[in-house]
Amino acid sequence: MKKKLLLLAVIFYLSAFSLYAFDFGLVFSQDAGLDVPGFDFEKSSFDISGALLPRFTELLGDTGSLYISAAISYKADPFTIIPELMRTDVNFNLKNVNLNIGRMFYSDPLGITANGLFDGALVSIITRNGNIRAGAWYTGLLYRERAAITMTTNELKSSNVKVDYEDFVNTYFAPPRVLAAFEYDHPSLVGSLGLKTSILTQFDVGDEKLNSQYLTAVLSIPVKSLVFDLGGCLELIEYNDETTPAFAADIGLTYMLPTKLEKHIKLSWRYSSGVSEDKTIGAFLPITTVSQGEIVEAKFSGLSLLALDFTGRLAKSLSANMAFTYFIRNDLGTYRYYPVTDGTKEGFFLGGEVFGRLVWTISSGIRLNFGTGVFVPALGDAEPDADILWRTKLNLVFSIY
Repeated sequence: MKKKLLLLAVIFYLSAFSLYAFDFGLVFSQDAGLDVPGFDFEKSSFDISGALLPRFTELLGDTGSLYISAAISYKADPFTIIPELMRTDVNFNLKNVNLNIGRMFYSDPLGITANGLFDGALVSIITRNGNIRAGAWYTGLLYRERAAITMTTNELKSSNVKVDYEDFVNTYFAPPRVLAAFEYDHPSLVGSLGLKTSILTQFDVGDEKLNSQYLTAVLSIPVKSLVFDLGGCLELIEYNDETTPAFAADIGLTYMLPTKLEKHIKLSWRYSSGVSEDKTIGAFLPITTVSQGEIVEAKFSGLSLLALDFTGRLAKSLSANMAFTYFIRNDLGTYRYYPVTDGTKEGFFLGGEVFGRLVWTISSGIRLNFGTGVFVPALGDAEPDADILWRTKLNLVFSIY
């Protein structure tokens, strides 16, 4: 583990002392959030955080490029400063072949299984008959909170542990897992029909040995102003010498409004299996936790979500999003968080949230993001007497390019 820490320190050193060799950019992001249960301000909680994100880029000959970025984040309560290496990779574009090496962003076709930064390599090949990608990554050098890997109970508990510089290695780094993916996509397989497929596997190199494999396929069918998306994922979970299947699905219908400024309305249904009564089907278990909802921020496991949202530009510098999302448990044991805190509750319907967001681009280097909404447990039967939760978020971004 000391070697991992040394490697991270070397990368930070190279990033800091190579400033004058690269094009430079700097972003400062400031966040503030307010939670008010039951509209009772005496029970409210306020948090504030921010980050300074420098980036450096340079061309490497005619075919390559180098990108280095980092973050110095802070949290106010308790006050903590956290250094982090962000996207840092070398890219080579050799005609129809593209090679990425380093810390890069990767997402599965559905965006629900693996989504975030990973350390490794990715090869992409462009052909007339579709595009092929193959990659392999490691997670053990990532910052734990951003990686959001909570596959086991112990990983979920440790994800809430604050960074302790006296025990940095055990409180900073994400759980060690190895991922490998093979993907194929075709933007127009038959007419305008788009196809994305992937085989993703991950191996636990820690102590608990939970391994899993994912077969994912997504179809996209545009018809005039409508776009129909249909996706599914079959998972095999290997844990305690048992193999359990699980699955997830995502169906969406998007209508592009006939206006000068881009606007669309989307109706969607997202499903992740829970544990069946005979336990032959398990709860869908993603590698990274991609939060569902702006208020509940639920892990996508054992849940169904029905959503209707509007996204569009109201003016040249102002865009908006308004969404209603309804949450349903698919079993009574997988999800036990707000508004359900008592494991004896029998209801499946958690309730619904309404959340709206405005994004104002004040200038080319300043953007203001404001969002607010409520979650209403009374719209369900799982815990209808729980407090309504009102949440407000504010984000201000300054960019220097």
